[in-house]
Amino acid sequence: MKYAREHNFKAAKPAIRWPRSPNAGLIASVVIALTGVLIGAISAYVSELGAVASAAKTSALNAPLRDDRLFDMAYHARAKIVRQVLESADWSAPNLERLAPPQKTLPTTPTGQKPKIIIIFDDMGIDKHAYENTVALPGPLTLSFLPYANDVDQLAAAARKAGRTVMLHLPMEPEGEADPGPVALTSTMTGVAFLDALMWNLERFDGYVAVNNHMGSKLTTDEAAMKTVLAYLKQEGVFFLDSVTTGDTKVRSAAARVGVDVFSRDVFLDAEAGDKPAIRKQLRLVERIARQTGYAVAICHPRKETLEVLGPWLTSAPERGFELASVTELVDIRRREKLRAIATMAPALRL
Repeated sequence: MKYAREHNFKAAKPAIRWPRSPNAGLIASVVIALTGVLIGAISAYVSELGAVASAAKTSALNAPLRDDRLFDMAYHARAKIVRQVLESADWSAPNLERLAPPQKTLPTTPTGQKPKIIIIFDDMGIDKHAYENTVALPGPLTLSFLPYANDVDQLAAAARKAGRTVMLHLPMEPEGEADPGPVALTSTMTGVAFLDALMWNLERFDGYVAVNNHMGSKLTTDEAAMKTVLAYLKQEGVFFLDSVTTGDTKVRSAAARVGVDVFSRDVFLDAEAGDKPAIRKQLRLVERIARQTGYAVAICHPRKETLEVLGPWLTSAPERGFELASVTELVDIRRREKLRAIATMAPALRL
């Protein structure tokens, strides 16, 4: 896979983005224009493209698929199982940027392999005390930092030194009145302003291996905007993970146009702050998905109650047969999925 060839992704040693020259932004803009990847994408984002999604559809599984048979085979095989698991959830969460906890339990089916669980902490860098407590948690973890956080470059560097994988949590426009923070990407920006904001965010710190959206329930429904983001990330050699804050996400269809692989989260652990029972229920949902599909991607936040629940869970997860993994494991998982798809398609060998 392209990312695996260009970068040796490991949890302890994530790929490093080297600082760019002062003129890098201008050069990058010219390169983007010349490649033709962004034709039609650098334009004024003035239309209202995304309606409020039903919480029952808050999943990337119904999004358009890539025109890649191997990709679709692997994707459908897992998507079918994940859909069945997600049917057990209560989708009545009032905030579509988060998922509600599950209400029912489904039987688990062993996959024959040790299931992997990838835990991503969003909104890192704002609360320094929460940051310290999160870094101290056991197991491979991925920390996604908000680029506008104070001293974010120092915090991200310290997290990498502590063996944590680092992501960039890119602020994007949500539906409604929620504030995504300063220098967020919005659908009303001109092409130049959009690229300027994108580069400002991506240059705030180095060493991240991937990017995921902070909020973004509106912007991720704008395929042209997402093509711009994904094309730029492709140049930078990092991949995108869709936080899936809306069921109308166009991230996968944009990725098909740009020619990159993207990934998506399966479950939000802490849909509502302060609700420990809900977090535990969501963890059970994560475990069911991991057992039935081989892996699960969960997103959470460095809140006090989340850390209190996750600490013991992370400690006991290996004893219960799970392998904790970094987000970079998704690159290898995707490669293995495609290899299995090739094997399924290949005719029987004849001697």
